[in-house]
Amino acid sequence: LVIRWEDREKIAIPRPNRGGRGGQIVGSYVQDVDVGIHRWPAVLDFKSMYPSIMISKNICYTTRIDENARPDEVPESDYHESPLGAKFLPQKTRRGLVPRLLENLMSLRATHKNAMKEAKQVGDTHAEQFHDQMQYAVKILMNSFYGVFASKFYRFTHEDLGSSITAWARSNIKSIINQLGDEGYKIVYSDTDSVFVEAHVRKDAPVKEPLDGEDRQAWDEATEQLIKFGHELAERFTKDDAELEFETGLSSFFSHGAKKRYVGQVVWPETKLLVRGYEVRRTDSFTLLTDAMTEMFSMILDGEQEDAVSMVRELIEQVRNRDIRPRDLVISKSCKGKVLKNGKVDFNATYANPDRMVQVRAARQRIEAGLNFTPGMKVGWLVTDGSKSPMKITAWLEDETGEVQSDYDADWYVNRIANSLGRITEAFGWTADDLKKGNRQTNLFSF
Repeated sequence: LVIRWEDREKIAIPRPNRGGRGGQIVGSYVQDVDVGIHRWPAVLDFKSMYPSIMISKNICYTTRIDENARPDEVPESDYHESPLGAKFLPQKTRRGLVPRLLENLMSLRATHKNAMKEAKQVGDTHAEQFHDQMQYAVKILMNSFYGVFASKFYRFTHEDLGSSITAWARSNIKSIINQLGDEGYKIVYSDTDSVFVEAHVRKDAPVKEPLDGEDRQAWDEATEQLIKFGHELAERFTKDDAELEFETGLSSFFSHGAKKRYVGQVVWPETKLLVRGYEVRRTDSFTLLTDAMTEMFSMILDGEQEDAVSMVRELIEQVRNRDIRPRDLVISKSCKGKVLKNGKVDFNATYANPDRMVQVRAARQRIEAGLNFTPGMKVGWLVTDGSKSPMKITAWLEDETGEVQSDYDADWYVNRIANSLGRITEAFGWTADDLKKGNRQTNLFSF
């Protein structure tokens, strides 16, 4: 895209930078999250923050003012100066090439988003999905400009570009955090372009949605207060060059203290469980673990921490006693390979050490059993001895062969479940070892 525009604008194309990656620039701002549960936070998000900064601040290698520039090459005023001191020409002097490109892409994305809404209104599912995929593709393309600006090998960049973008982004988000903090609002969490702010709602409002009665009335009122609060904040902090959106309203939010890992009960604009960074989204997890984690999160967000810990302890005992379905312990992963002319599959062409790759060993067991294998397909397996290196596994073939499979390493699965869920229950005083033992010395809520 840039090269085409360069040619059209008759701008010389610089040679690729082969000097290596060099040092890393300072990235986005991520605020530490307090361990535990937080009530009724509003989630606000800067719309296309990095592209918006590039457009509004005219950030481009064609507009950067060199620190060694002659005085007559630097405007007396109106230039854009980043928090780090880098300077960029004002739009009236020279409109940057990349900002113009991004404006076109923003317009294209808006077109697809509008078309998506229209298709949804008339019930055209095919058109809705098409325009949704298109607007998402344009979004990814827009955000990729920051990635190349922050690189050391891209020919159309300079270290001032990427570092200035993140510096302005950090300044924007910290300004909001500091102002709201001064006004007495609690900032629950902040990550890159999002900020989570506790709304001041009625204190007797339950976080779990009640069916009826006074609790229901209190919950409805708190939800209305949260929505109003979120919209007011978005309108208040939106600027010409930075649009802040009220993205999500939560009745409760939980984190065990790790950045980029949290869950929340969404009450606006729809009701759903929001999970970020935990194993329910990992491809190498298994059904029993993901289901247990999801159920535990729901309990925690509803204020039922003691029940959540009890559920995990009981689950571990069931696994240890083999009182569960082996199919719920199956781990699946896609496996690549190259089909040769003789019909055999060559895994060495894809993997440096295929004999140690679990998915390759599972795929080979499928092939040895006379079952179909297509490169790229998902293969499943049970861990039968996790103490070995590499661990011993058995391909999951029961659904295709009809032969019952029940052999698995109970200790390995117990450790995997306890370690995964223990990181979360540790917020309530229960470590992974406590979960495996089934008891602990201190009181459940001694924290």
